[in-house]
Amino acid sequence: MITIRLLGGAKKAVGKPAVNLDRPSASVSEILDFLTTISAEPRLLQRGNLIITLNDVDSASLQGHNTTVKSGDKVTIVTVVHGGMDYMLDGYRLLITGVLRIVSDPGKLVDTLRDRHGNVSIQAVNANVVYGEEHLVGVLRIALEAEKRKIMLTNSPEMELLIRLMGTNQIEEAIRRAGLKRDSAGCFIAFSQESESLRQFESQIKSEFDLNDSVLKPSKEKRIQLASMLGFPNELDESEVLQYLLEKAAILIK
Repeated sequence: MITIRLLGGAKKAVGKPAVNLDRPSASVSEILDFLTTISAEPRLLQRGNLIITLNDVDSASLQGHNTTVKSGDKVTIVTVVHGGMDYMLDGYRLLITGVLRIVSDPGKLVDTLRDRHGNVSIQAVNANVVYGEEHLVGVLRIALEAEKRKIMLTNSPEMELLIRLMGTNQIEEAIRRAGLKRDSAGCFIAFSQESESLRQFESQIKSEFDLNDSVLKPSKEKRIQLASMLGFPNELDESEVLQYLLEKAAILIK
């Protein structure tokens, strides 16, 4: 039997965090075919928008969709938001995208983007503190709910996202932990109720940056770094780490 863990849109598509395939072995392609047959929203399982790991190794670095999975292997499938234009969150359209390397001054970069795109809320963080797309979506959902209930700890949803991402109500500490760093991988999080404004922002970053969502994926190195930073045990598995990070974001108070 093959157990398949599902995160992000993949979990939403199937309606549960894990499913079993009663076979001794199967290819990644066959697993995706199986998931499509049991999915209520197969559009969320478009193959180009999925990261599939086998025993914590990206199947793209193995044999891709021809990779053979055997009973007892650990398979994880997560949806990556490419372009964000089909992703809605509490009335906002959302764009999450990774950047391989930030080469300009990080502070000036974010200020310039915000000045140019006044109808888009923009935050940018070091990709090393992003434990997958579902981490960011979950924390942003918490930040937007805090804004709705008028219980924000900061004066903007962008900054609320940052401090809750890092589990601290100290803005300077959150910036120190999660701020963009020159010559390191980064991540843009942008959201707006105006689709065209978000498309214009997307068009600009596509033309000016080397975008690659692989820098957002969970990894052992990120888990160790976040454990040291936020004080949780190193031995937590991927789903437990995500649960801890979201709980930390949700319970943050002044």
